[in-house]
Amino acid sequence: MDAVVLAAGKSSRMKTAKSKIFYDLCGKSIISHIIDTLTHSGFEKIVIVADKDHKDQLSSFGTVVVQKIQNGTARACEIALDYVSNDFLVTTADAALVKSYTLQRAKDYFIDKSLECLLLVSVVDNPTGYGRIVKHESGFRIVEQKDASNDILAINLVSSGIFFLKKDFASENLPNIDNINAQSEYYLPDIVKFSKKCDLFEVDKDEILGINTQKEYSIARSIMQQRIIEAHMENGVVFIDPKSAYIDLDVTIGTDTIIHPNVHIRKGTKIGKNCLIDTGSVIDSCNISDNVVVKPYSVLTGSIIEDNCSIGPFSHLRPDNVLKKNVHIGNFVEVKKSILDKNTKASHLSYIGDAIIGKNVNVGAGTITCNYDGYNKNQTIIGDNVFIGSDTQLVAPVKIGNDCLIAAGTTVTKDTPPFSLVLSRLPQQVKENWVISYRKRQEEK
Repeated sequence: MDAVVLAAGKSSRMKTAKSKIFYDLCGKSIISHIIDTLTHSGFEKIVIVADKDHKDQLSSFGTVVVQKIQNGTARACEIALDYVSNDFLVTTADAALVKSYTLQRAKDYFIDKSLECLLLVSVVDNPTGYGRIVKHESGFRIVEQKDASNDILAINLVSSGIFFLKKDFASENLPNIDNINAQSEYYLPDIVKFSKKCDLFEVDKDEILGINTQKEYSIARSIMQQRIIEAHMENGVVFIDPKSAYIDLDVTIGTDTIIHPNVHIRKGTKIGKNCLIDTGSVIDSCNISDNVVVKPYSVLTGSIIEDNCSIGPFSHLRPDNVLKKNVHIGNFVEVKKSILDKNTKASHLSYIGDAIIGKNVNVGAGTITCNYDGYNKNQTIIGDNVFIGSDTQLVAPVKIGNDCLIAAGTTVTKDTPPFSLVLSRLPQQVKENWVISYRKRQEEK
């Protein structure tokens, strides 16, 4: 069986320039959700009916055909007929919440009953915007919102916009659909009136939610987020407040990890067992091992973090870092494109960029790797067992040998051999009673 995805709508009710089908929904675009669901459900070929402006963007998802005139879903489906080889499903591109299991069950029902047409429907609390299912002695019809009387508007059994169709039946009857309605459009749902073998298949109301407004987009995000978090909870992840955690679809989290409120964990992230991700932290595309603590309001991007590391609070890991076991990154420390070996710590107010740092290194408060000369990013290399005092500047490119001690306030501009003491500050001067004479001079003015 094939599938046709109707993606030529203008998204006008979203009130933005961007097409709704490219909005992010928990780590994937809205259209990616339905395409992936169709693929996982075993549909052989996917045909996407698009407008001319989005043809190229959609080409990676399947066969794209252009609907030059947006004059209704029936005409969009008719355009796709030349590209499908089998009986087919028709769905809107914003059906991001329908589940693969649901489509598989509906497909089996359609085949087993030898139907010409099968429509997925649901009973909803608020049917506004949906086509209503009006049952009668010989079957049912679908009445769109703008064509409905007050009595019909009160019906809460609604169309999902997802149909299964026999190809021969669709080819024969799609051209017969007229546009005598409030919108002067050719409605695909009108095809049911030509069928004597048409049925309804009821599904959960959350699965048929259309995403046509910013409010509906927000609701869809909440539903998808709830599904994701419940799946993690079933695998032993602890959420202190599930309603205030934001986890993308392809994130993996190990057992006994605790997620605090207002945490964002974005696509591509893997978190090990027994970790703690504290309030307000944002983690994007990171690989985090076991027993790692991320303290409040830390931002981690594109980094590898090994076992037993501690990060934060208020730390910033920019992309391409590797933190080996037992590394500590403290408050107001920024690290970029650096490797920190085992048991190294940078506890306070530092910038580490383009650096390779050995084992057991102490990076003192206020230490800066001066990696940019106005043209190039240069590397700092620090050996094992180095102690770097507070307020040190390491002017790259520079190498610090093993077991060196860098005195507080030093500006390092030259490579240093192992076991060296490095200091560059001026000798301290103490002028006794200077303040007394200074104050006297000021008072005499």
